[in-house]
Amino acid sequence: MKIASVYTGTVLGAGFASGQEIMQFFTSYGIEGIYGVILSGILFALIGWAVLEMVYVQKIKDYRGFIYPIMGEFLGNIMEWVVSLFMFTTFCAMLAGTGALLRQQFQIPVQIGILIMAGLCLIVFLYDVEGVIVINTILAPLLLIGGILLGLYIVLFREAAVFSSPVVSVFHALTRNWITSSIVYVSYNTITAVVILCSLLPIIHSRKQAKMGGIIGGITLGFLGLCIVMATLIYYDRVEALEIPMLGIVLHYGFAIRYIYFFVLIAAIFTTAVSSGYGFVNRVSVEFNISYKSILPVFILTSIIIAQIGFSKMVGQIYPLFGYVGLFEVFIILLYFIGWKLNRVNKRFRQ
Repeated sequence: MKIASVYTGTVLGAGFASGQEIMQFFTSYGIEGIYGVILSGILFALIGWAVLEMVYVQKIKDYRGFIYPIMGEFLGNIMEWVVSLFMFTTFCAMLAGTGALLRQQFQIPVQIGILIMAGLCLIVFLYDVEGVIVINTILAPLLLIGGILLGLYIVLFREAAVFSSPVVSVFHALTRNWITSSIVYVSYNTITAVVILCSLLPIIHSRKQAKMGGIIGGITLGFLGLCIVMATLIYYDRVEALEIPMLGIVLHYGFAIRYIYFFVLIAAIFTTAVSSGYGFVNRVSVEFNISYKSILPVFILTSIIIAQIGFSKMVGQIYPLFGYVGLFEVFIILLYFIGWKLNRVNKRFRQ
């Protein structure tokens, strides 16, 4: 369960908890979006199983040790930089998400929200990796419990009698159909998740634990996604134009529900921002042998500027592009895993 929690917490973030990712990738396809989110849960389970079992058996300690044997040094190095760029993009999206959230909830200017989250992250970054660990340890469990309970509450106590009818959007030009959309969604989330999974060797004590941790984590993500896709399907006509769809939905419920969800979402944004931002800054620091703290001011300033693009635009237009890159990684990992398993079976047969 600990392994599954880390896997789930890695994928959960502001895009997921806000409903923006789920709405773009699944709800926009109507009822078929339900099939899509189920497919994504299955894919998450398969990928988690594949990566974690190889990490345990091969005693892999980091992402480089995992990806280089699979892709070779040249492609492995490219993938490392793609991961870093995605972490930077995710950090900028989280700043934009804070601005959108505070504007939608309190009518605070977007720029103020961006500056607040940038400042909070900077404080955490000054404490290096210890600060990142503390924030994730405290807030990650709240995301999973809060997200599932609120999603179920909305579905069970809905005001709308039937599902709303989603409108086909420009987003479909990138994802084509619910199957492709599901695969792209899983692929871009896998970019960061694999990096975290490769660091879990110290808490994996058996091959069964590795396998079940990945499968349970994937099923949990599928179930939480299903709760959110059902909620956004019910209220689609009311929230399709909102940057934070789930916040627009909970406005129909009591004061307590509204503010519980607000804090769940802030927690999601904060954990995603500190993890992604730290990962990028640390990578640049090590690669170019530059002082970690000397990079921070330039990193924060650049992120604030890019965050002006807007949360929904980044999720809808930039994330799918990373999804296609991640698709290559997922394909290679699963292909390698199948070959690796068959090779192990052959060796046992010969013995």
